[in-house]
Amino acid sequence: MGRKITIKLDIGAKPFSYKDLAKVKLKAFRNGNWRRLKAVERAFFNASLCLAKLRGRIINPSLIKAVKTVISKLLQVPKNMIMHLAKKHASLLYRLYENNGVFKWAPQIKKWLKEPQYLFWLGVSQVNLRSYYSD
Repeated sequence: MGRKITIKLDIGAKPFSYKDLAKVKLKAFRNGNWRRLKAVERAFFNASLCLAKLRGRIINPSLIKAVKTVISKLLQVPKNMIMHLAKKHASLLYRLYENNGVFKWAPQIKKWLKEPQYLFWLGVSQVNLRSYYSD
């Protein structure tokens, strides 16, 4: 029960084995990212998993590239998503404040928009707003 699964995948041009893809799928089931995929992406990943099981590995470069994009979604952790939303919102706020002259009378805000703690708070608030308004 206390076992921790770590997945080390070199997501370069290395072929994907069935074992690698099965570990990713299991991890995605456990962290909840599997249900966040679109139906087409789930079907594509399952087809890739079956292909890897039949042939032993996936070696086609274009297929590897497509599988990598799905794997990046499956292995995404909440902190990365939060920071991505925060940086996106911070850049929007930066442009807005710059255009309206806010930095002239409140120059400290420019520093806040670059601090990791403030960015994390901003990202968490964006996630909360998204969940609040999506219902």
